[in-house]
Amino acid sequence: MEPHLYYAIALLGATATVYKVFLYPAFFSPLSKIPNAHWCCSFCPIWIFWMKWTKQENNRIYELHMAKGPAIRLAPNLVSVNCYEDGLKRIYHGGFPKPEFYFNGFAVYGTDNLFTIKDNQTHAAHKKALSSCFTKSSVMSSQTARGASRDILFNRVLPIIHKASVEDKPIEVMDLTYAYLLDTFVQWQFGRSIASNLVENEKERRFYFDGFLGVAEYTFWQYNFPRLVSMFQKIGIYLIPKSVLTAFEGVESWNLEKCDQAQQLLASGKELSVDDQPVAFEPALKGMSEVHAKPKMYPKRLPLASDMFSLNSGAFETSGNTSTYLLYELSRHPEWQAKLREELLGLDMPLRHVPGKTVEVEDITNPQDIDKLPILHAVLMETLRIWPSVPGGQPRVVPRPCTLGGYHNIPAGTTVQSYASVLHRMPDIFPEPLTWKPERWLDSSPEQLTLMRKWFWGFGSGGRMCLGIHFAYYSIKYFFASIYSNYTTSIHDHGDMEASDGYLAGPKGHRLELKFHLLE
Repeated sequence: MEPHLYYAIALLGATATVYKVFLYPAFFSPLSKIPNAHWCCSFCPIWIFWMKWTKQENNRIYELHMAKGPAIRLAPNLVSVNCYEDGLKRIYHGGFPKPEFYFNGFAVYGTDNLFTIKDNQTHAAHKKALSSCFTKSSVMSSQTARGASRDILFNRVLPIIHKASVEDKPIEVMDLTYAYLLDTFVQWQFGRSIASNLVENEKERRFYFDGFLGVAEYTFWQYNFPRLVSMFQKIGIYLIPKSVLTAFEGVESWNLEKCDQAQQLLASGKELSVDDQPVAFEPALKGMSEVHAKPKMYPKRLPLASDMFSLNSGAFETSGNTSTYLLYELSRHPEWQAKLREELLGLDMPLRHVPGKTVEVEDITNPQDIDKLPILHAVLMETLRIWPSVPGGQPRVVPRPCTLGGYHNIPAGTTVQSYASVLHRMPDIFPEPLTWKPERWLDSSPEQLTLMRKWFWGFGSGGRMCLGIHFAYYSIKYFFASIYSNYTTSIHDHGDMEASDGYLAGPKGHRLELKFHLLE
């Protein structure tokens, strides 16, 4: 071949590369009309990776939406959308599938679970076996759930709080709320005989929380570069320290053992008491596997365990962060404690703790009565709004060309996402968005309340919204109703309470010490 032909082919290839990498995304792609977060976002994802690495993502995206409107281009194929009709409603109620991000970050035992499954049809079929026990009516009427509340909240947590109150000693409440929520959910999930006791067992608590939370520092690598992590591990380089991975594997084994114990309990054919019913595990087992199988040999053992892990870990971490922030806000606002206490003491059957008395299920106020309390609901909703436990982007993949954020012909395959931390701080929806104001949920007009509820994203929305929403409300409301029926709280000391900037968020300092003062 003549030299000039080589040059021509090389020039043609270089021109094609320049067009594909620079000219098309910057000037000809439908996404080119969307404002860039940074000038380089048309060509590469380095800006958004830098935001994630330096933990600036959520706050910076909020600032950009305030300045540039409802759609922002974060990378060549990634768009943040912050509006309702052609945003939240179209993406999340419209069934856009999930990308690999969820499997990278939340799959365990190397297998999918309800949270990580990509397409909605597969998810809906998988969810069918579990959904009935997570409905509001099922949770509210569950005697197993009430038994768990009796055992953990009234017979373990409140005695600890009473002792600290009498001795005028502070309690670190972040760990306590985590432990209460995990123990309560696990007892409902697997049954009383297989339940955990992190509230009272310091060794079990440290094993679980240190193992589970230790990996949080390394989620940048886990979420965004899983193949790189895996490749380096093969040559002995650990981007996520080996000790952290080993500790997390210990928590996986803890959960798998409980699944095995529950399967054998059901396979035994024994008649189980209400307290021993594995409410969440049993329908999942029957829907996915065989009840009467040899120990550790039942079909789909690991996918089933993956589902159970995603459920119980979500039940304590997100709800625990919310509960910590609600304790923080109420302790800073004694006037709201007084309003809540007046409401709680007006119940037909107030949740009064009597030291030394073992509480029975019939002594516990009906959950339906607690659920209806407007002030309790308002302080919880406002805490979920201003301190969302999942503030980061919830990515989905555009299945077909569509209009989003006012921009037309968004191509199929584009990743789009919305952020609770942005939606919840829109000043035209939530006036004074950075101020904790429970009254907005009590005093707003019906029209404004409808608007706020549309934009409220504390548990996601659509067919993939949080399955455990009703259990979360149930366990959190019982916790706060019992505390503020018996005590007032004040802040003794705390770490940095600013929310960590990431997909999930809790207080950066991971420490809130309160004093509990017994009501007269």
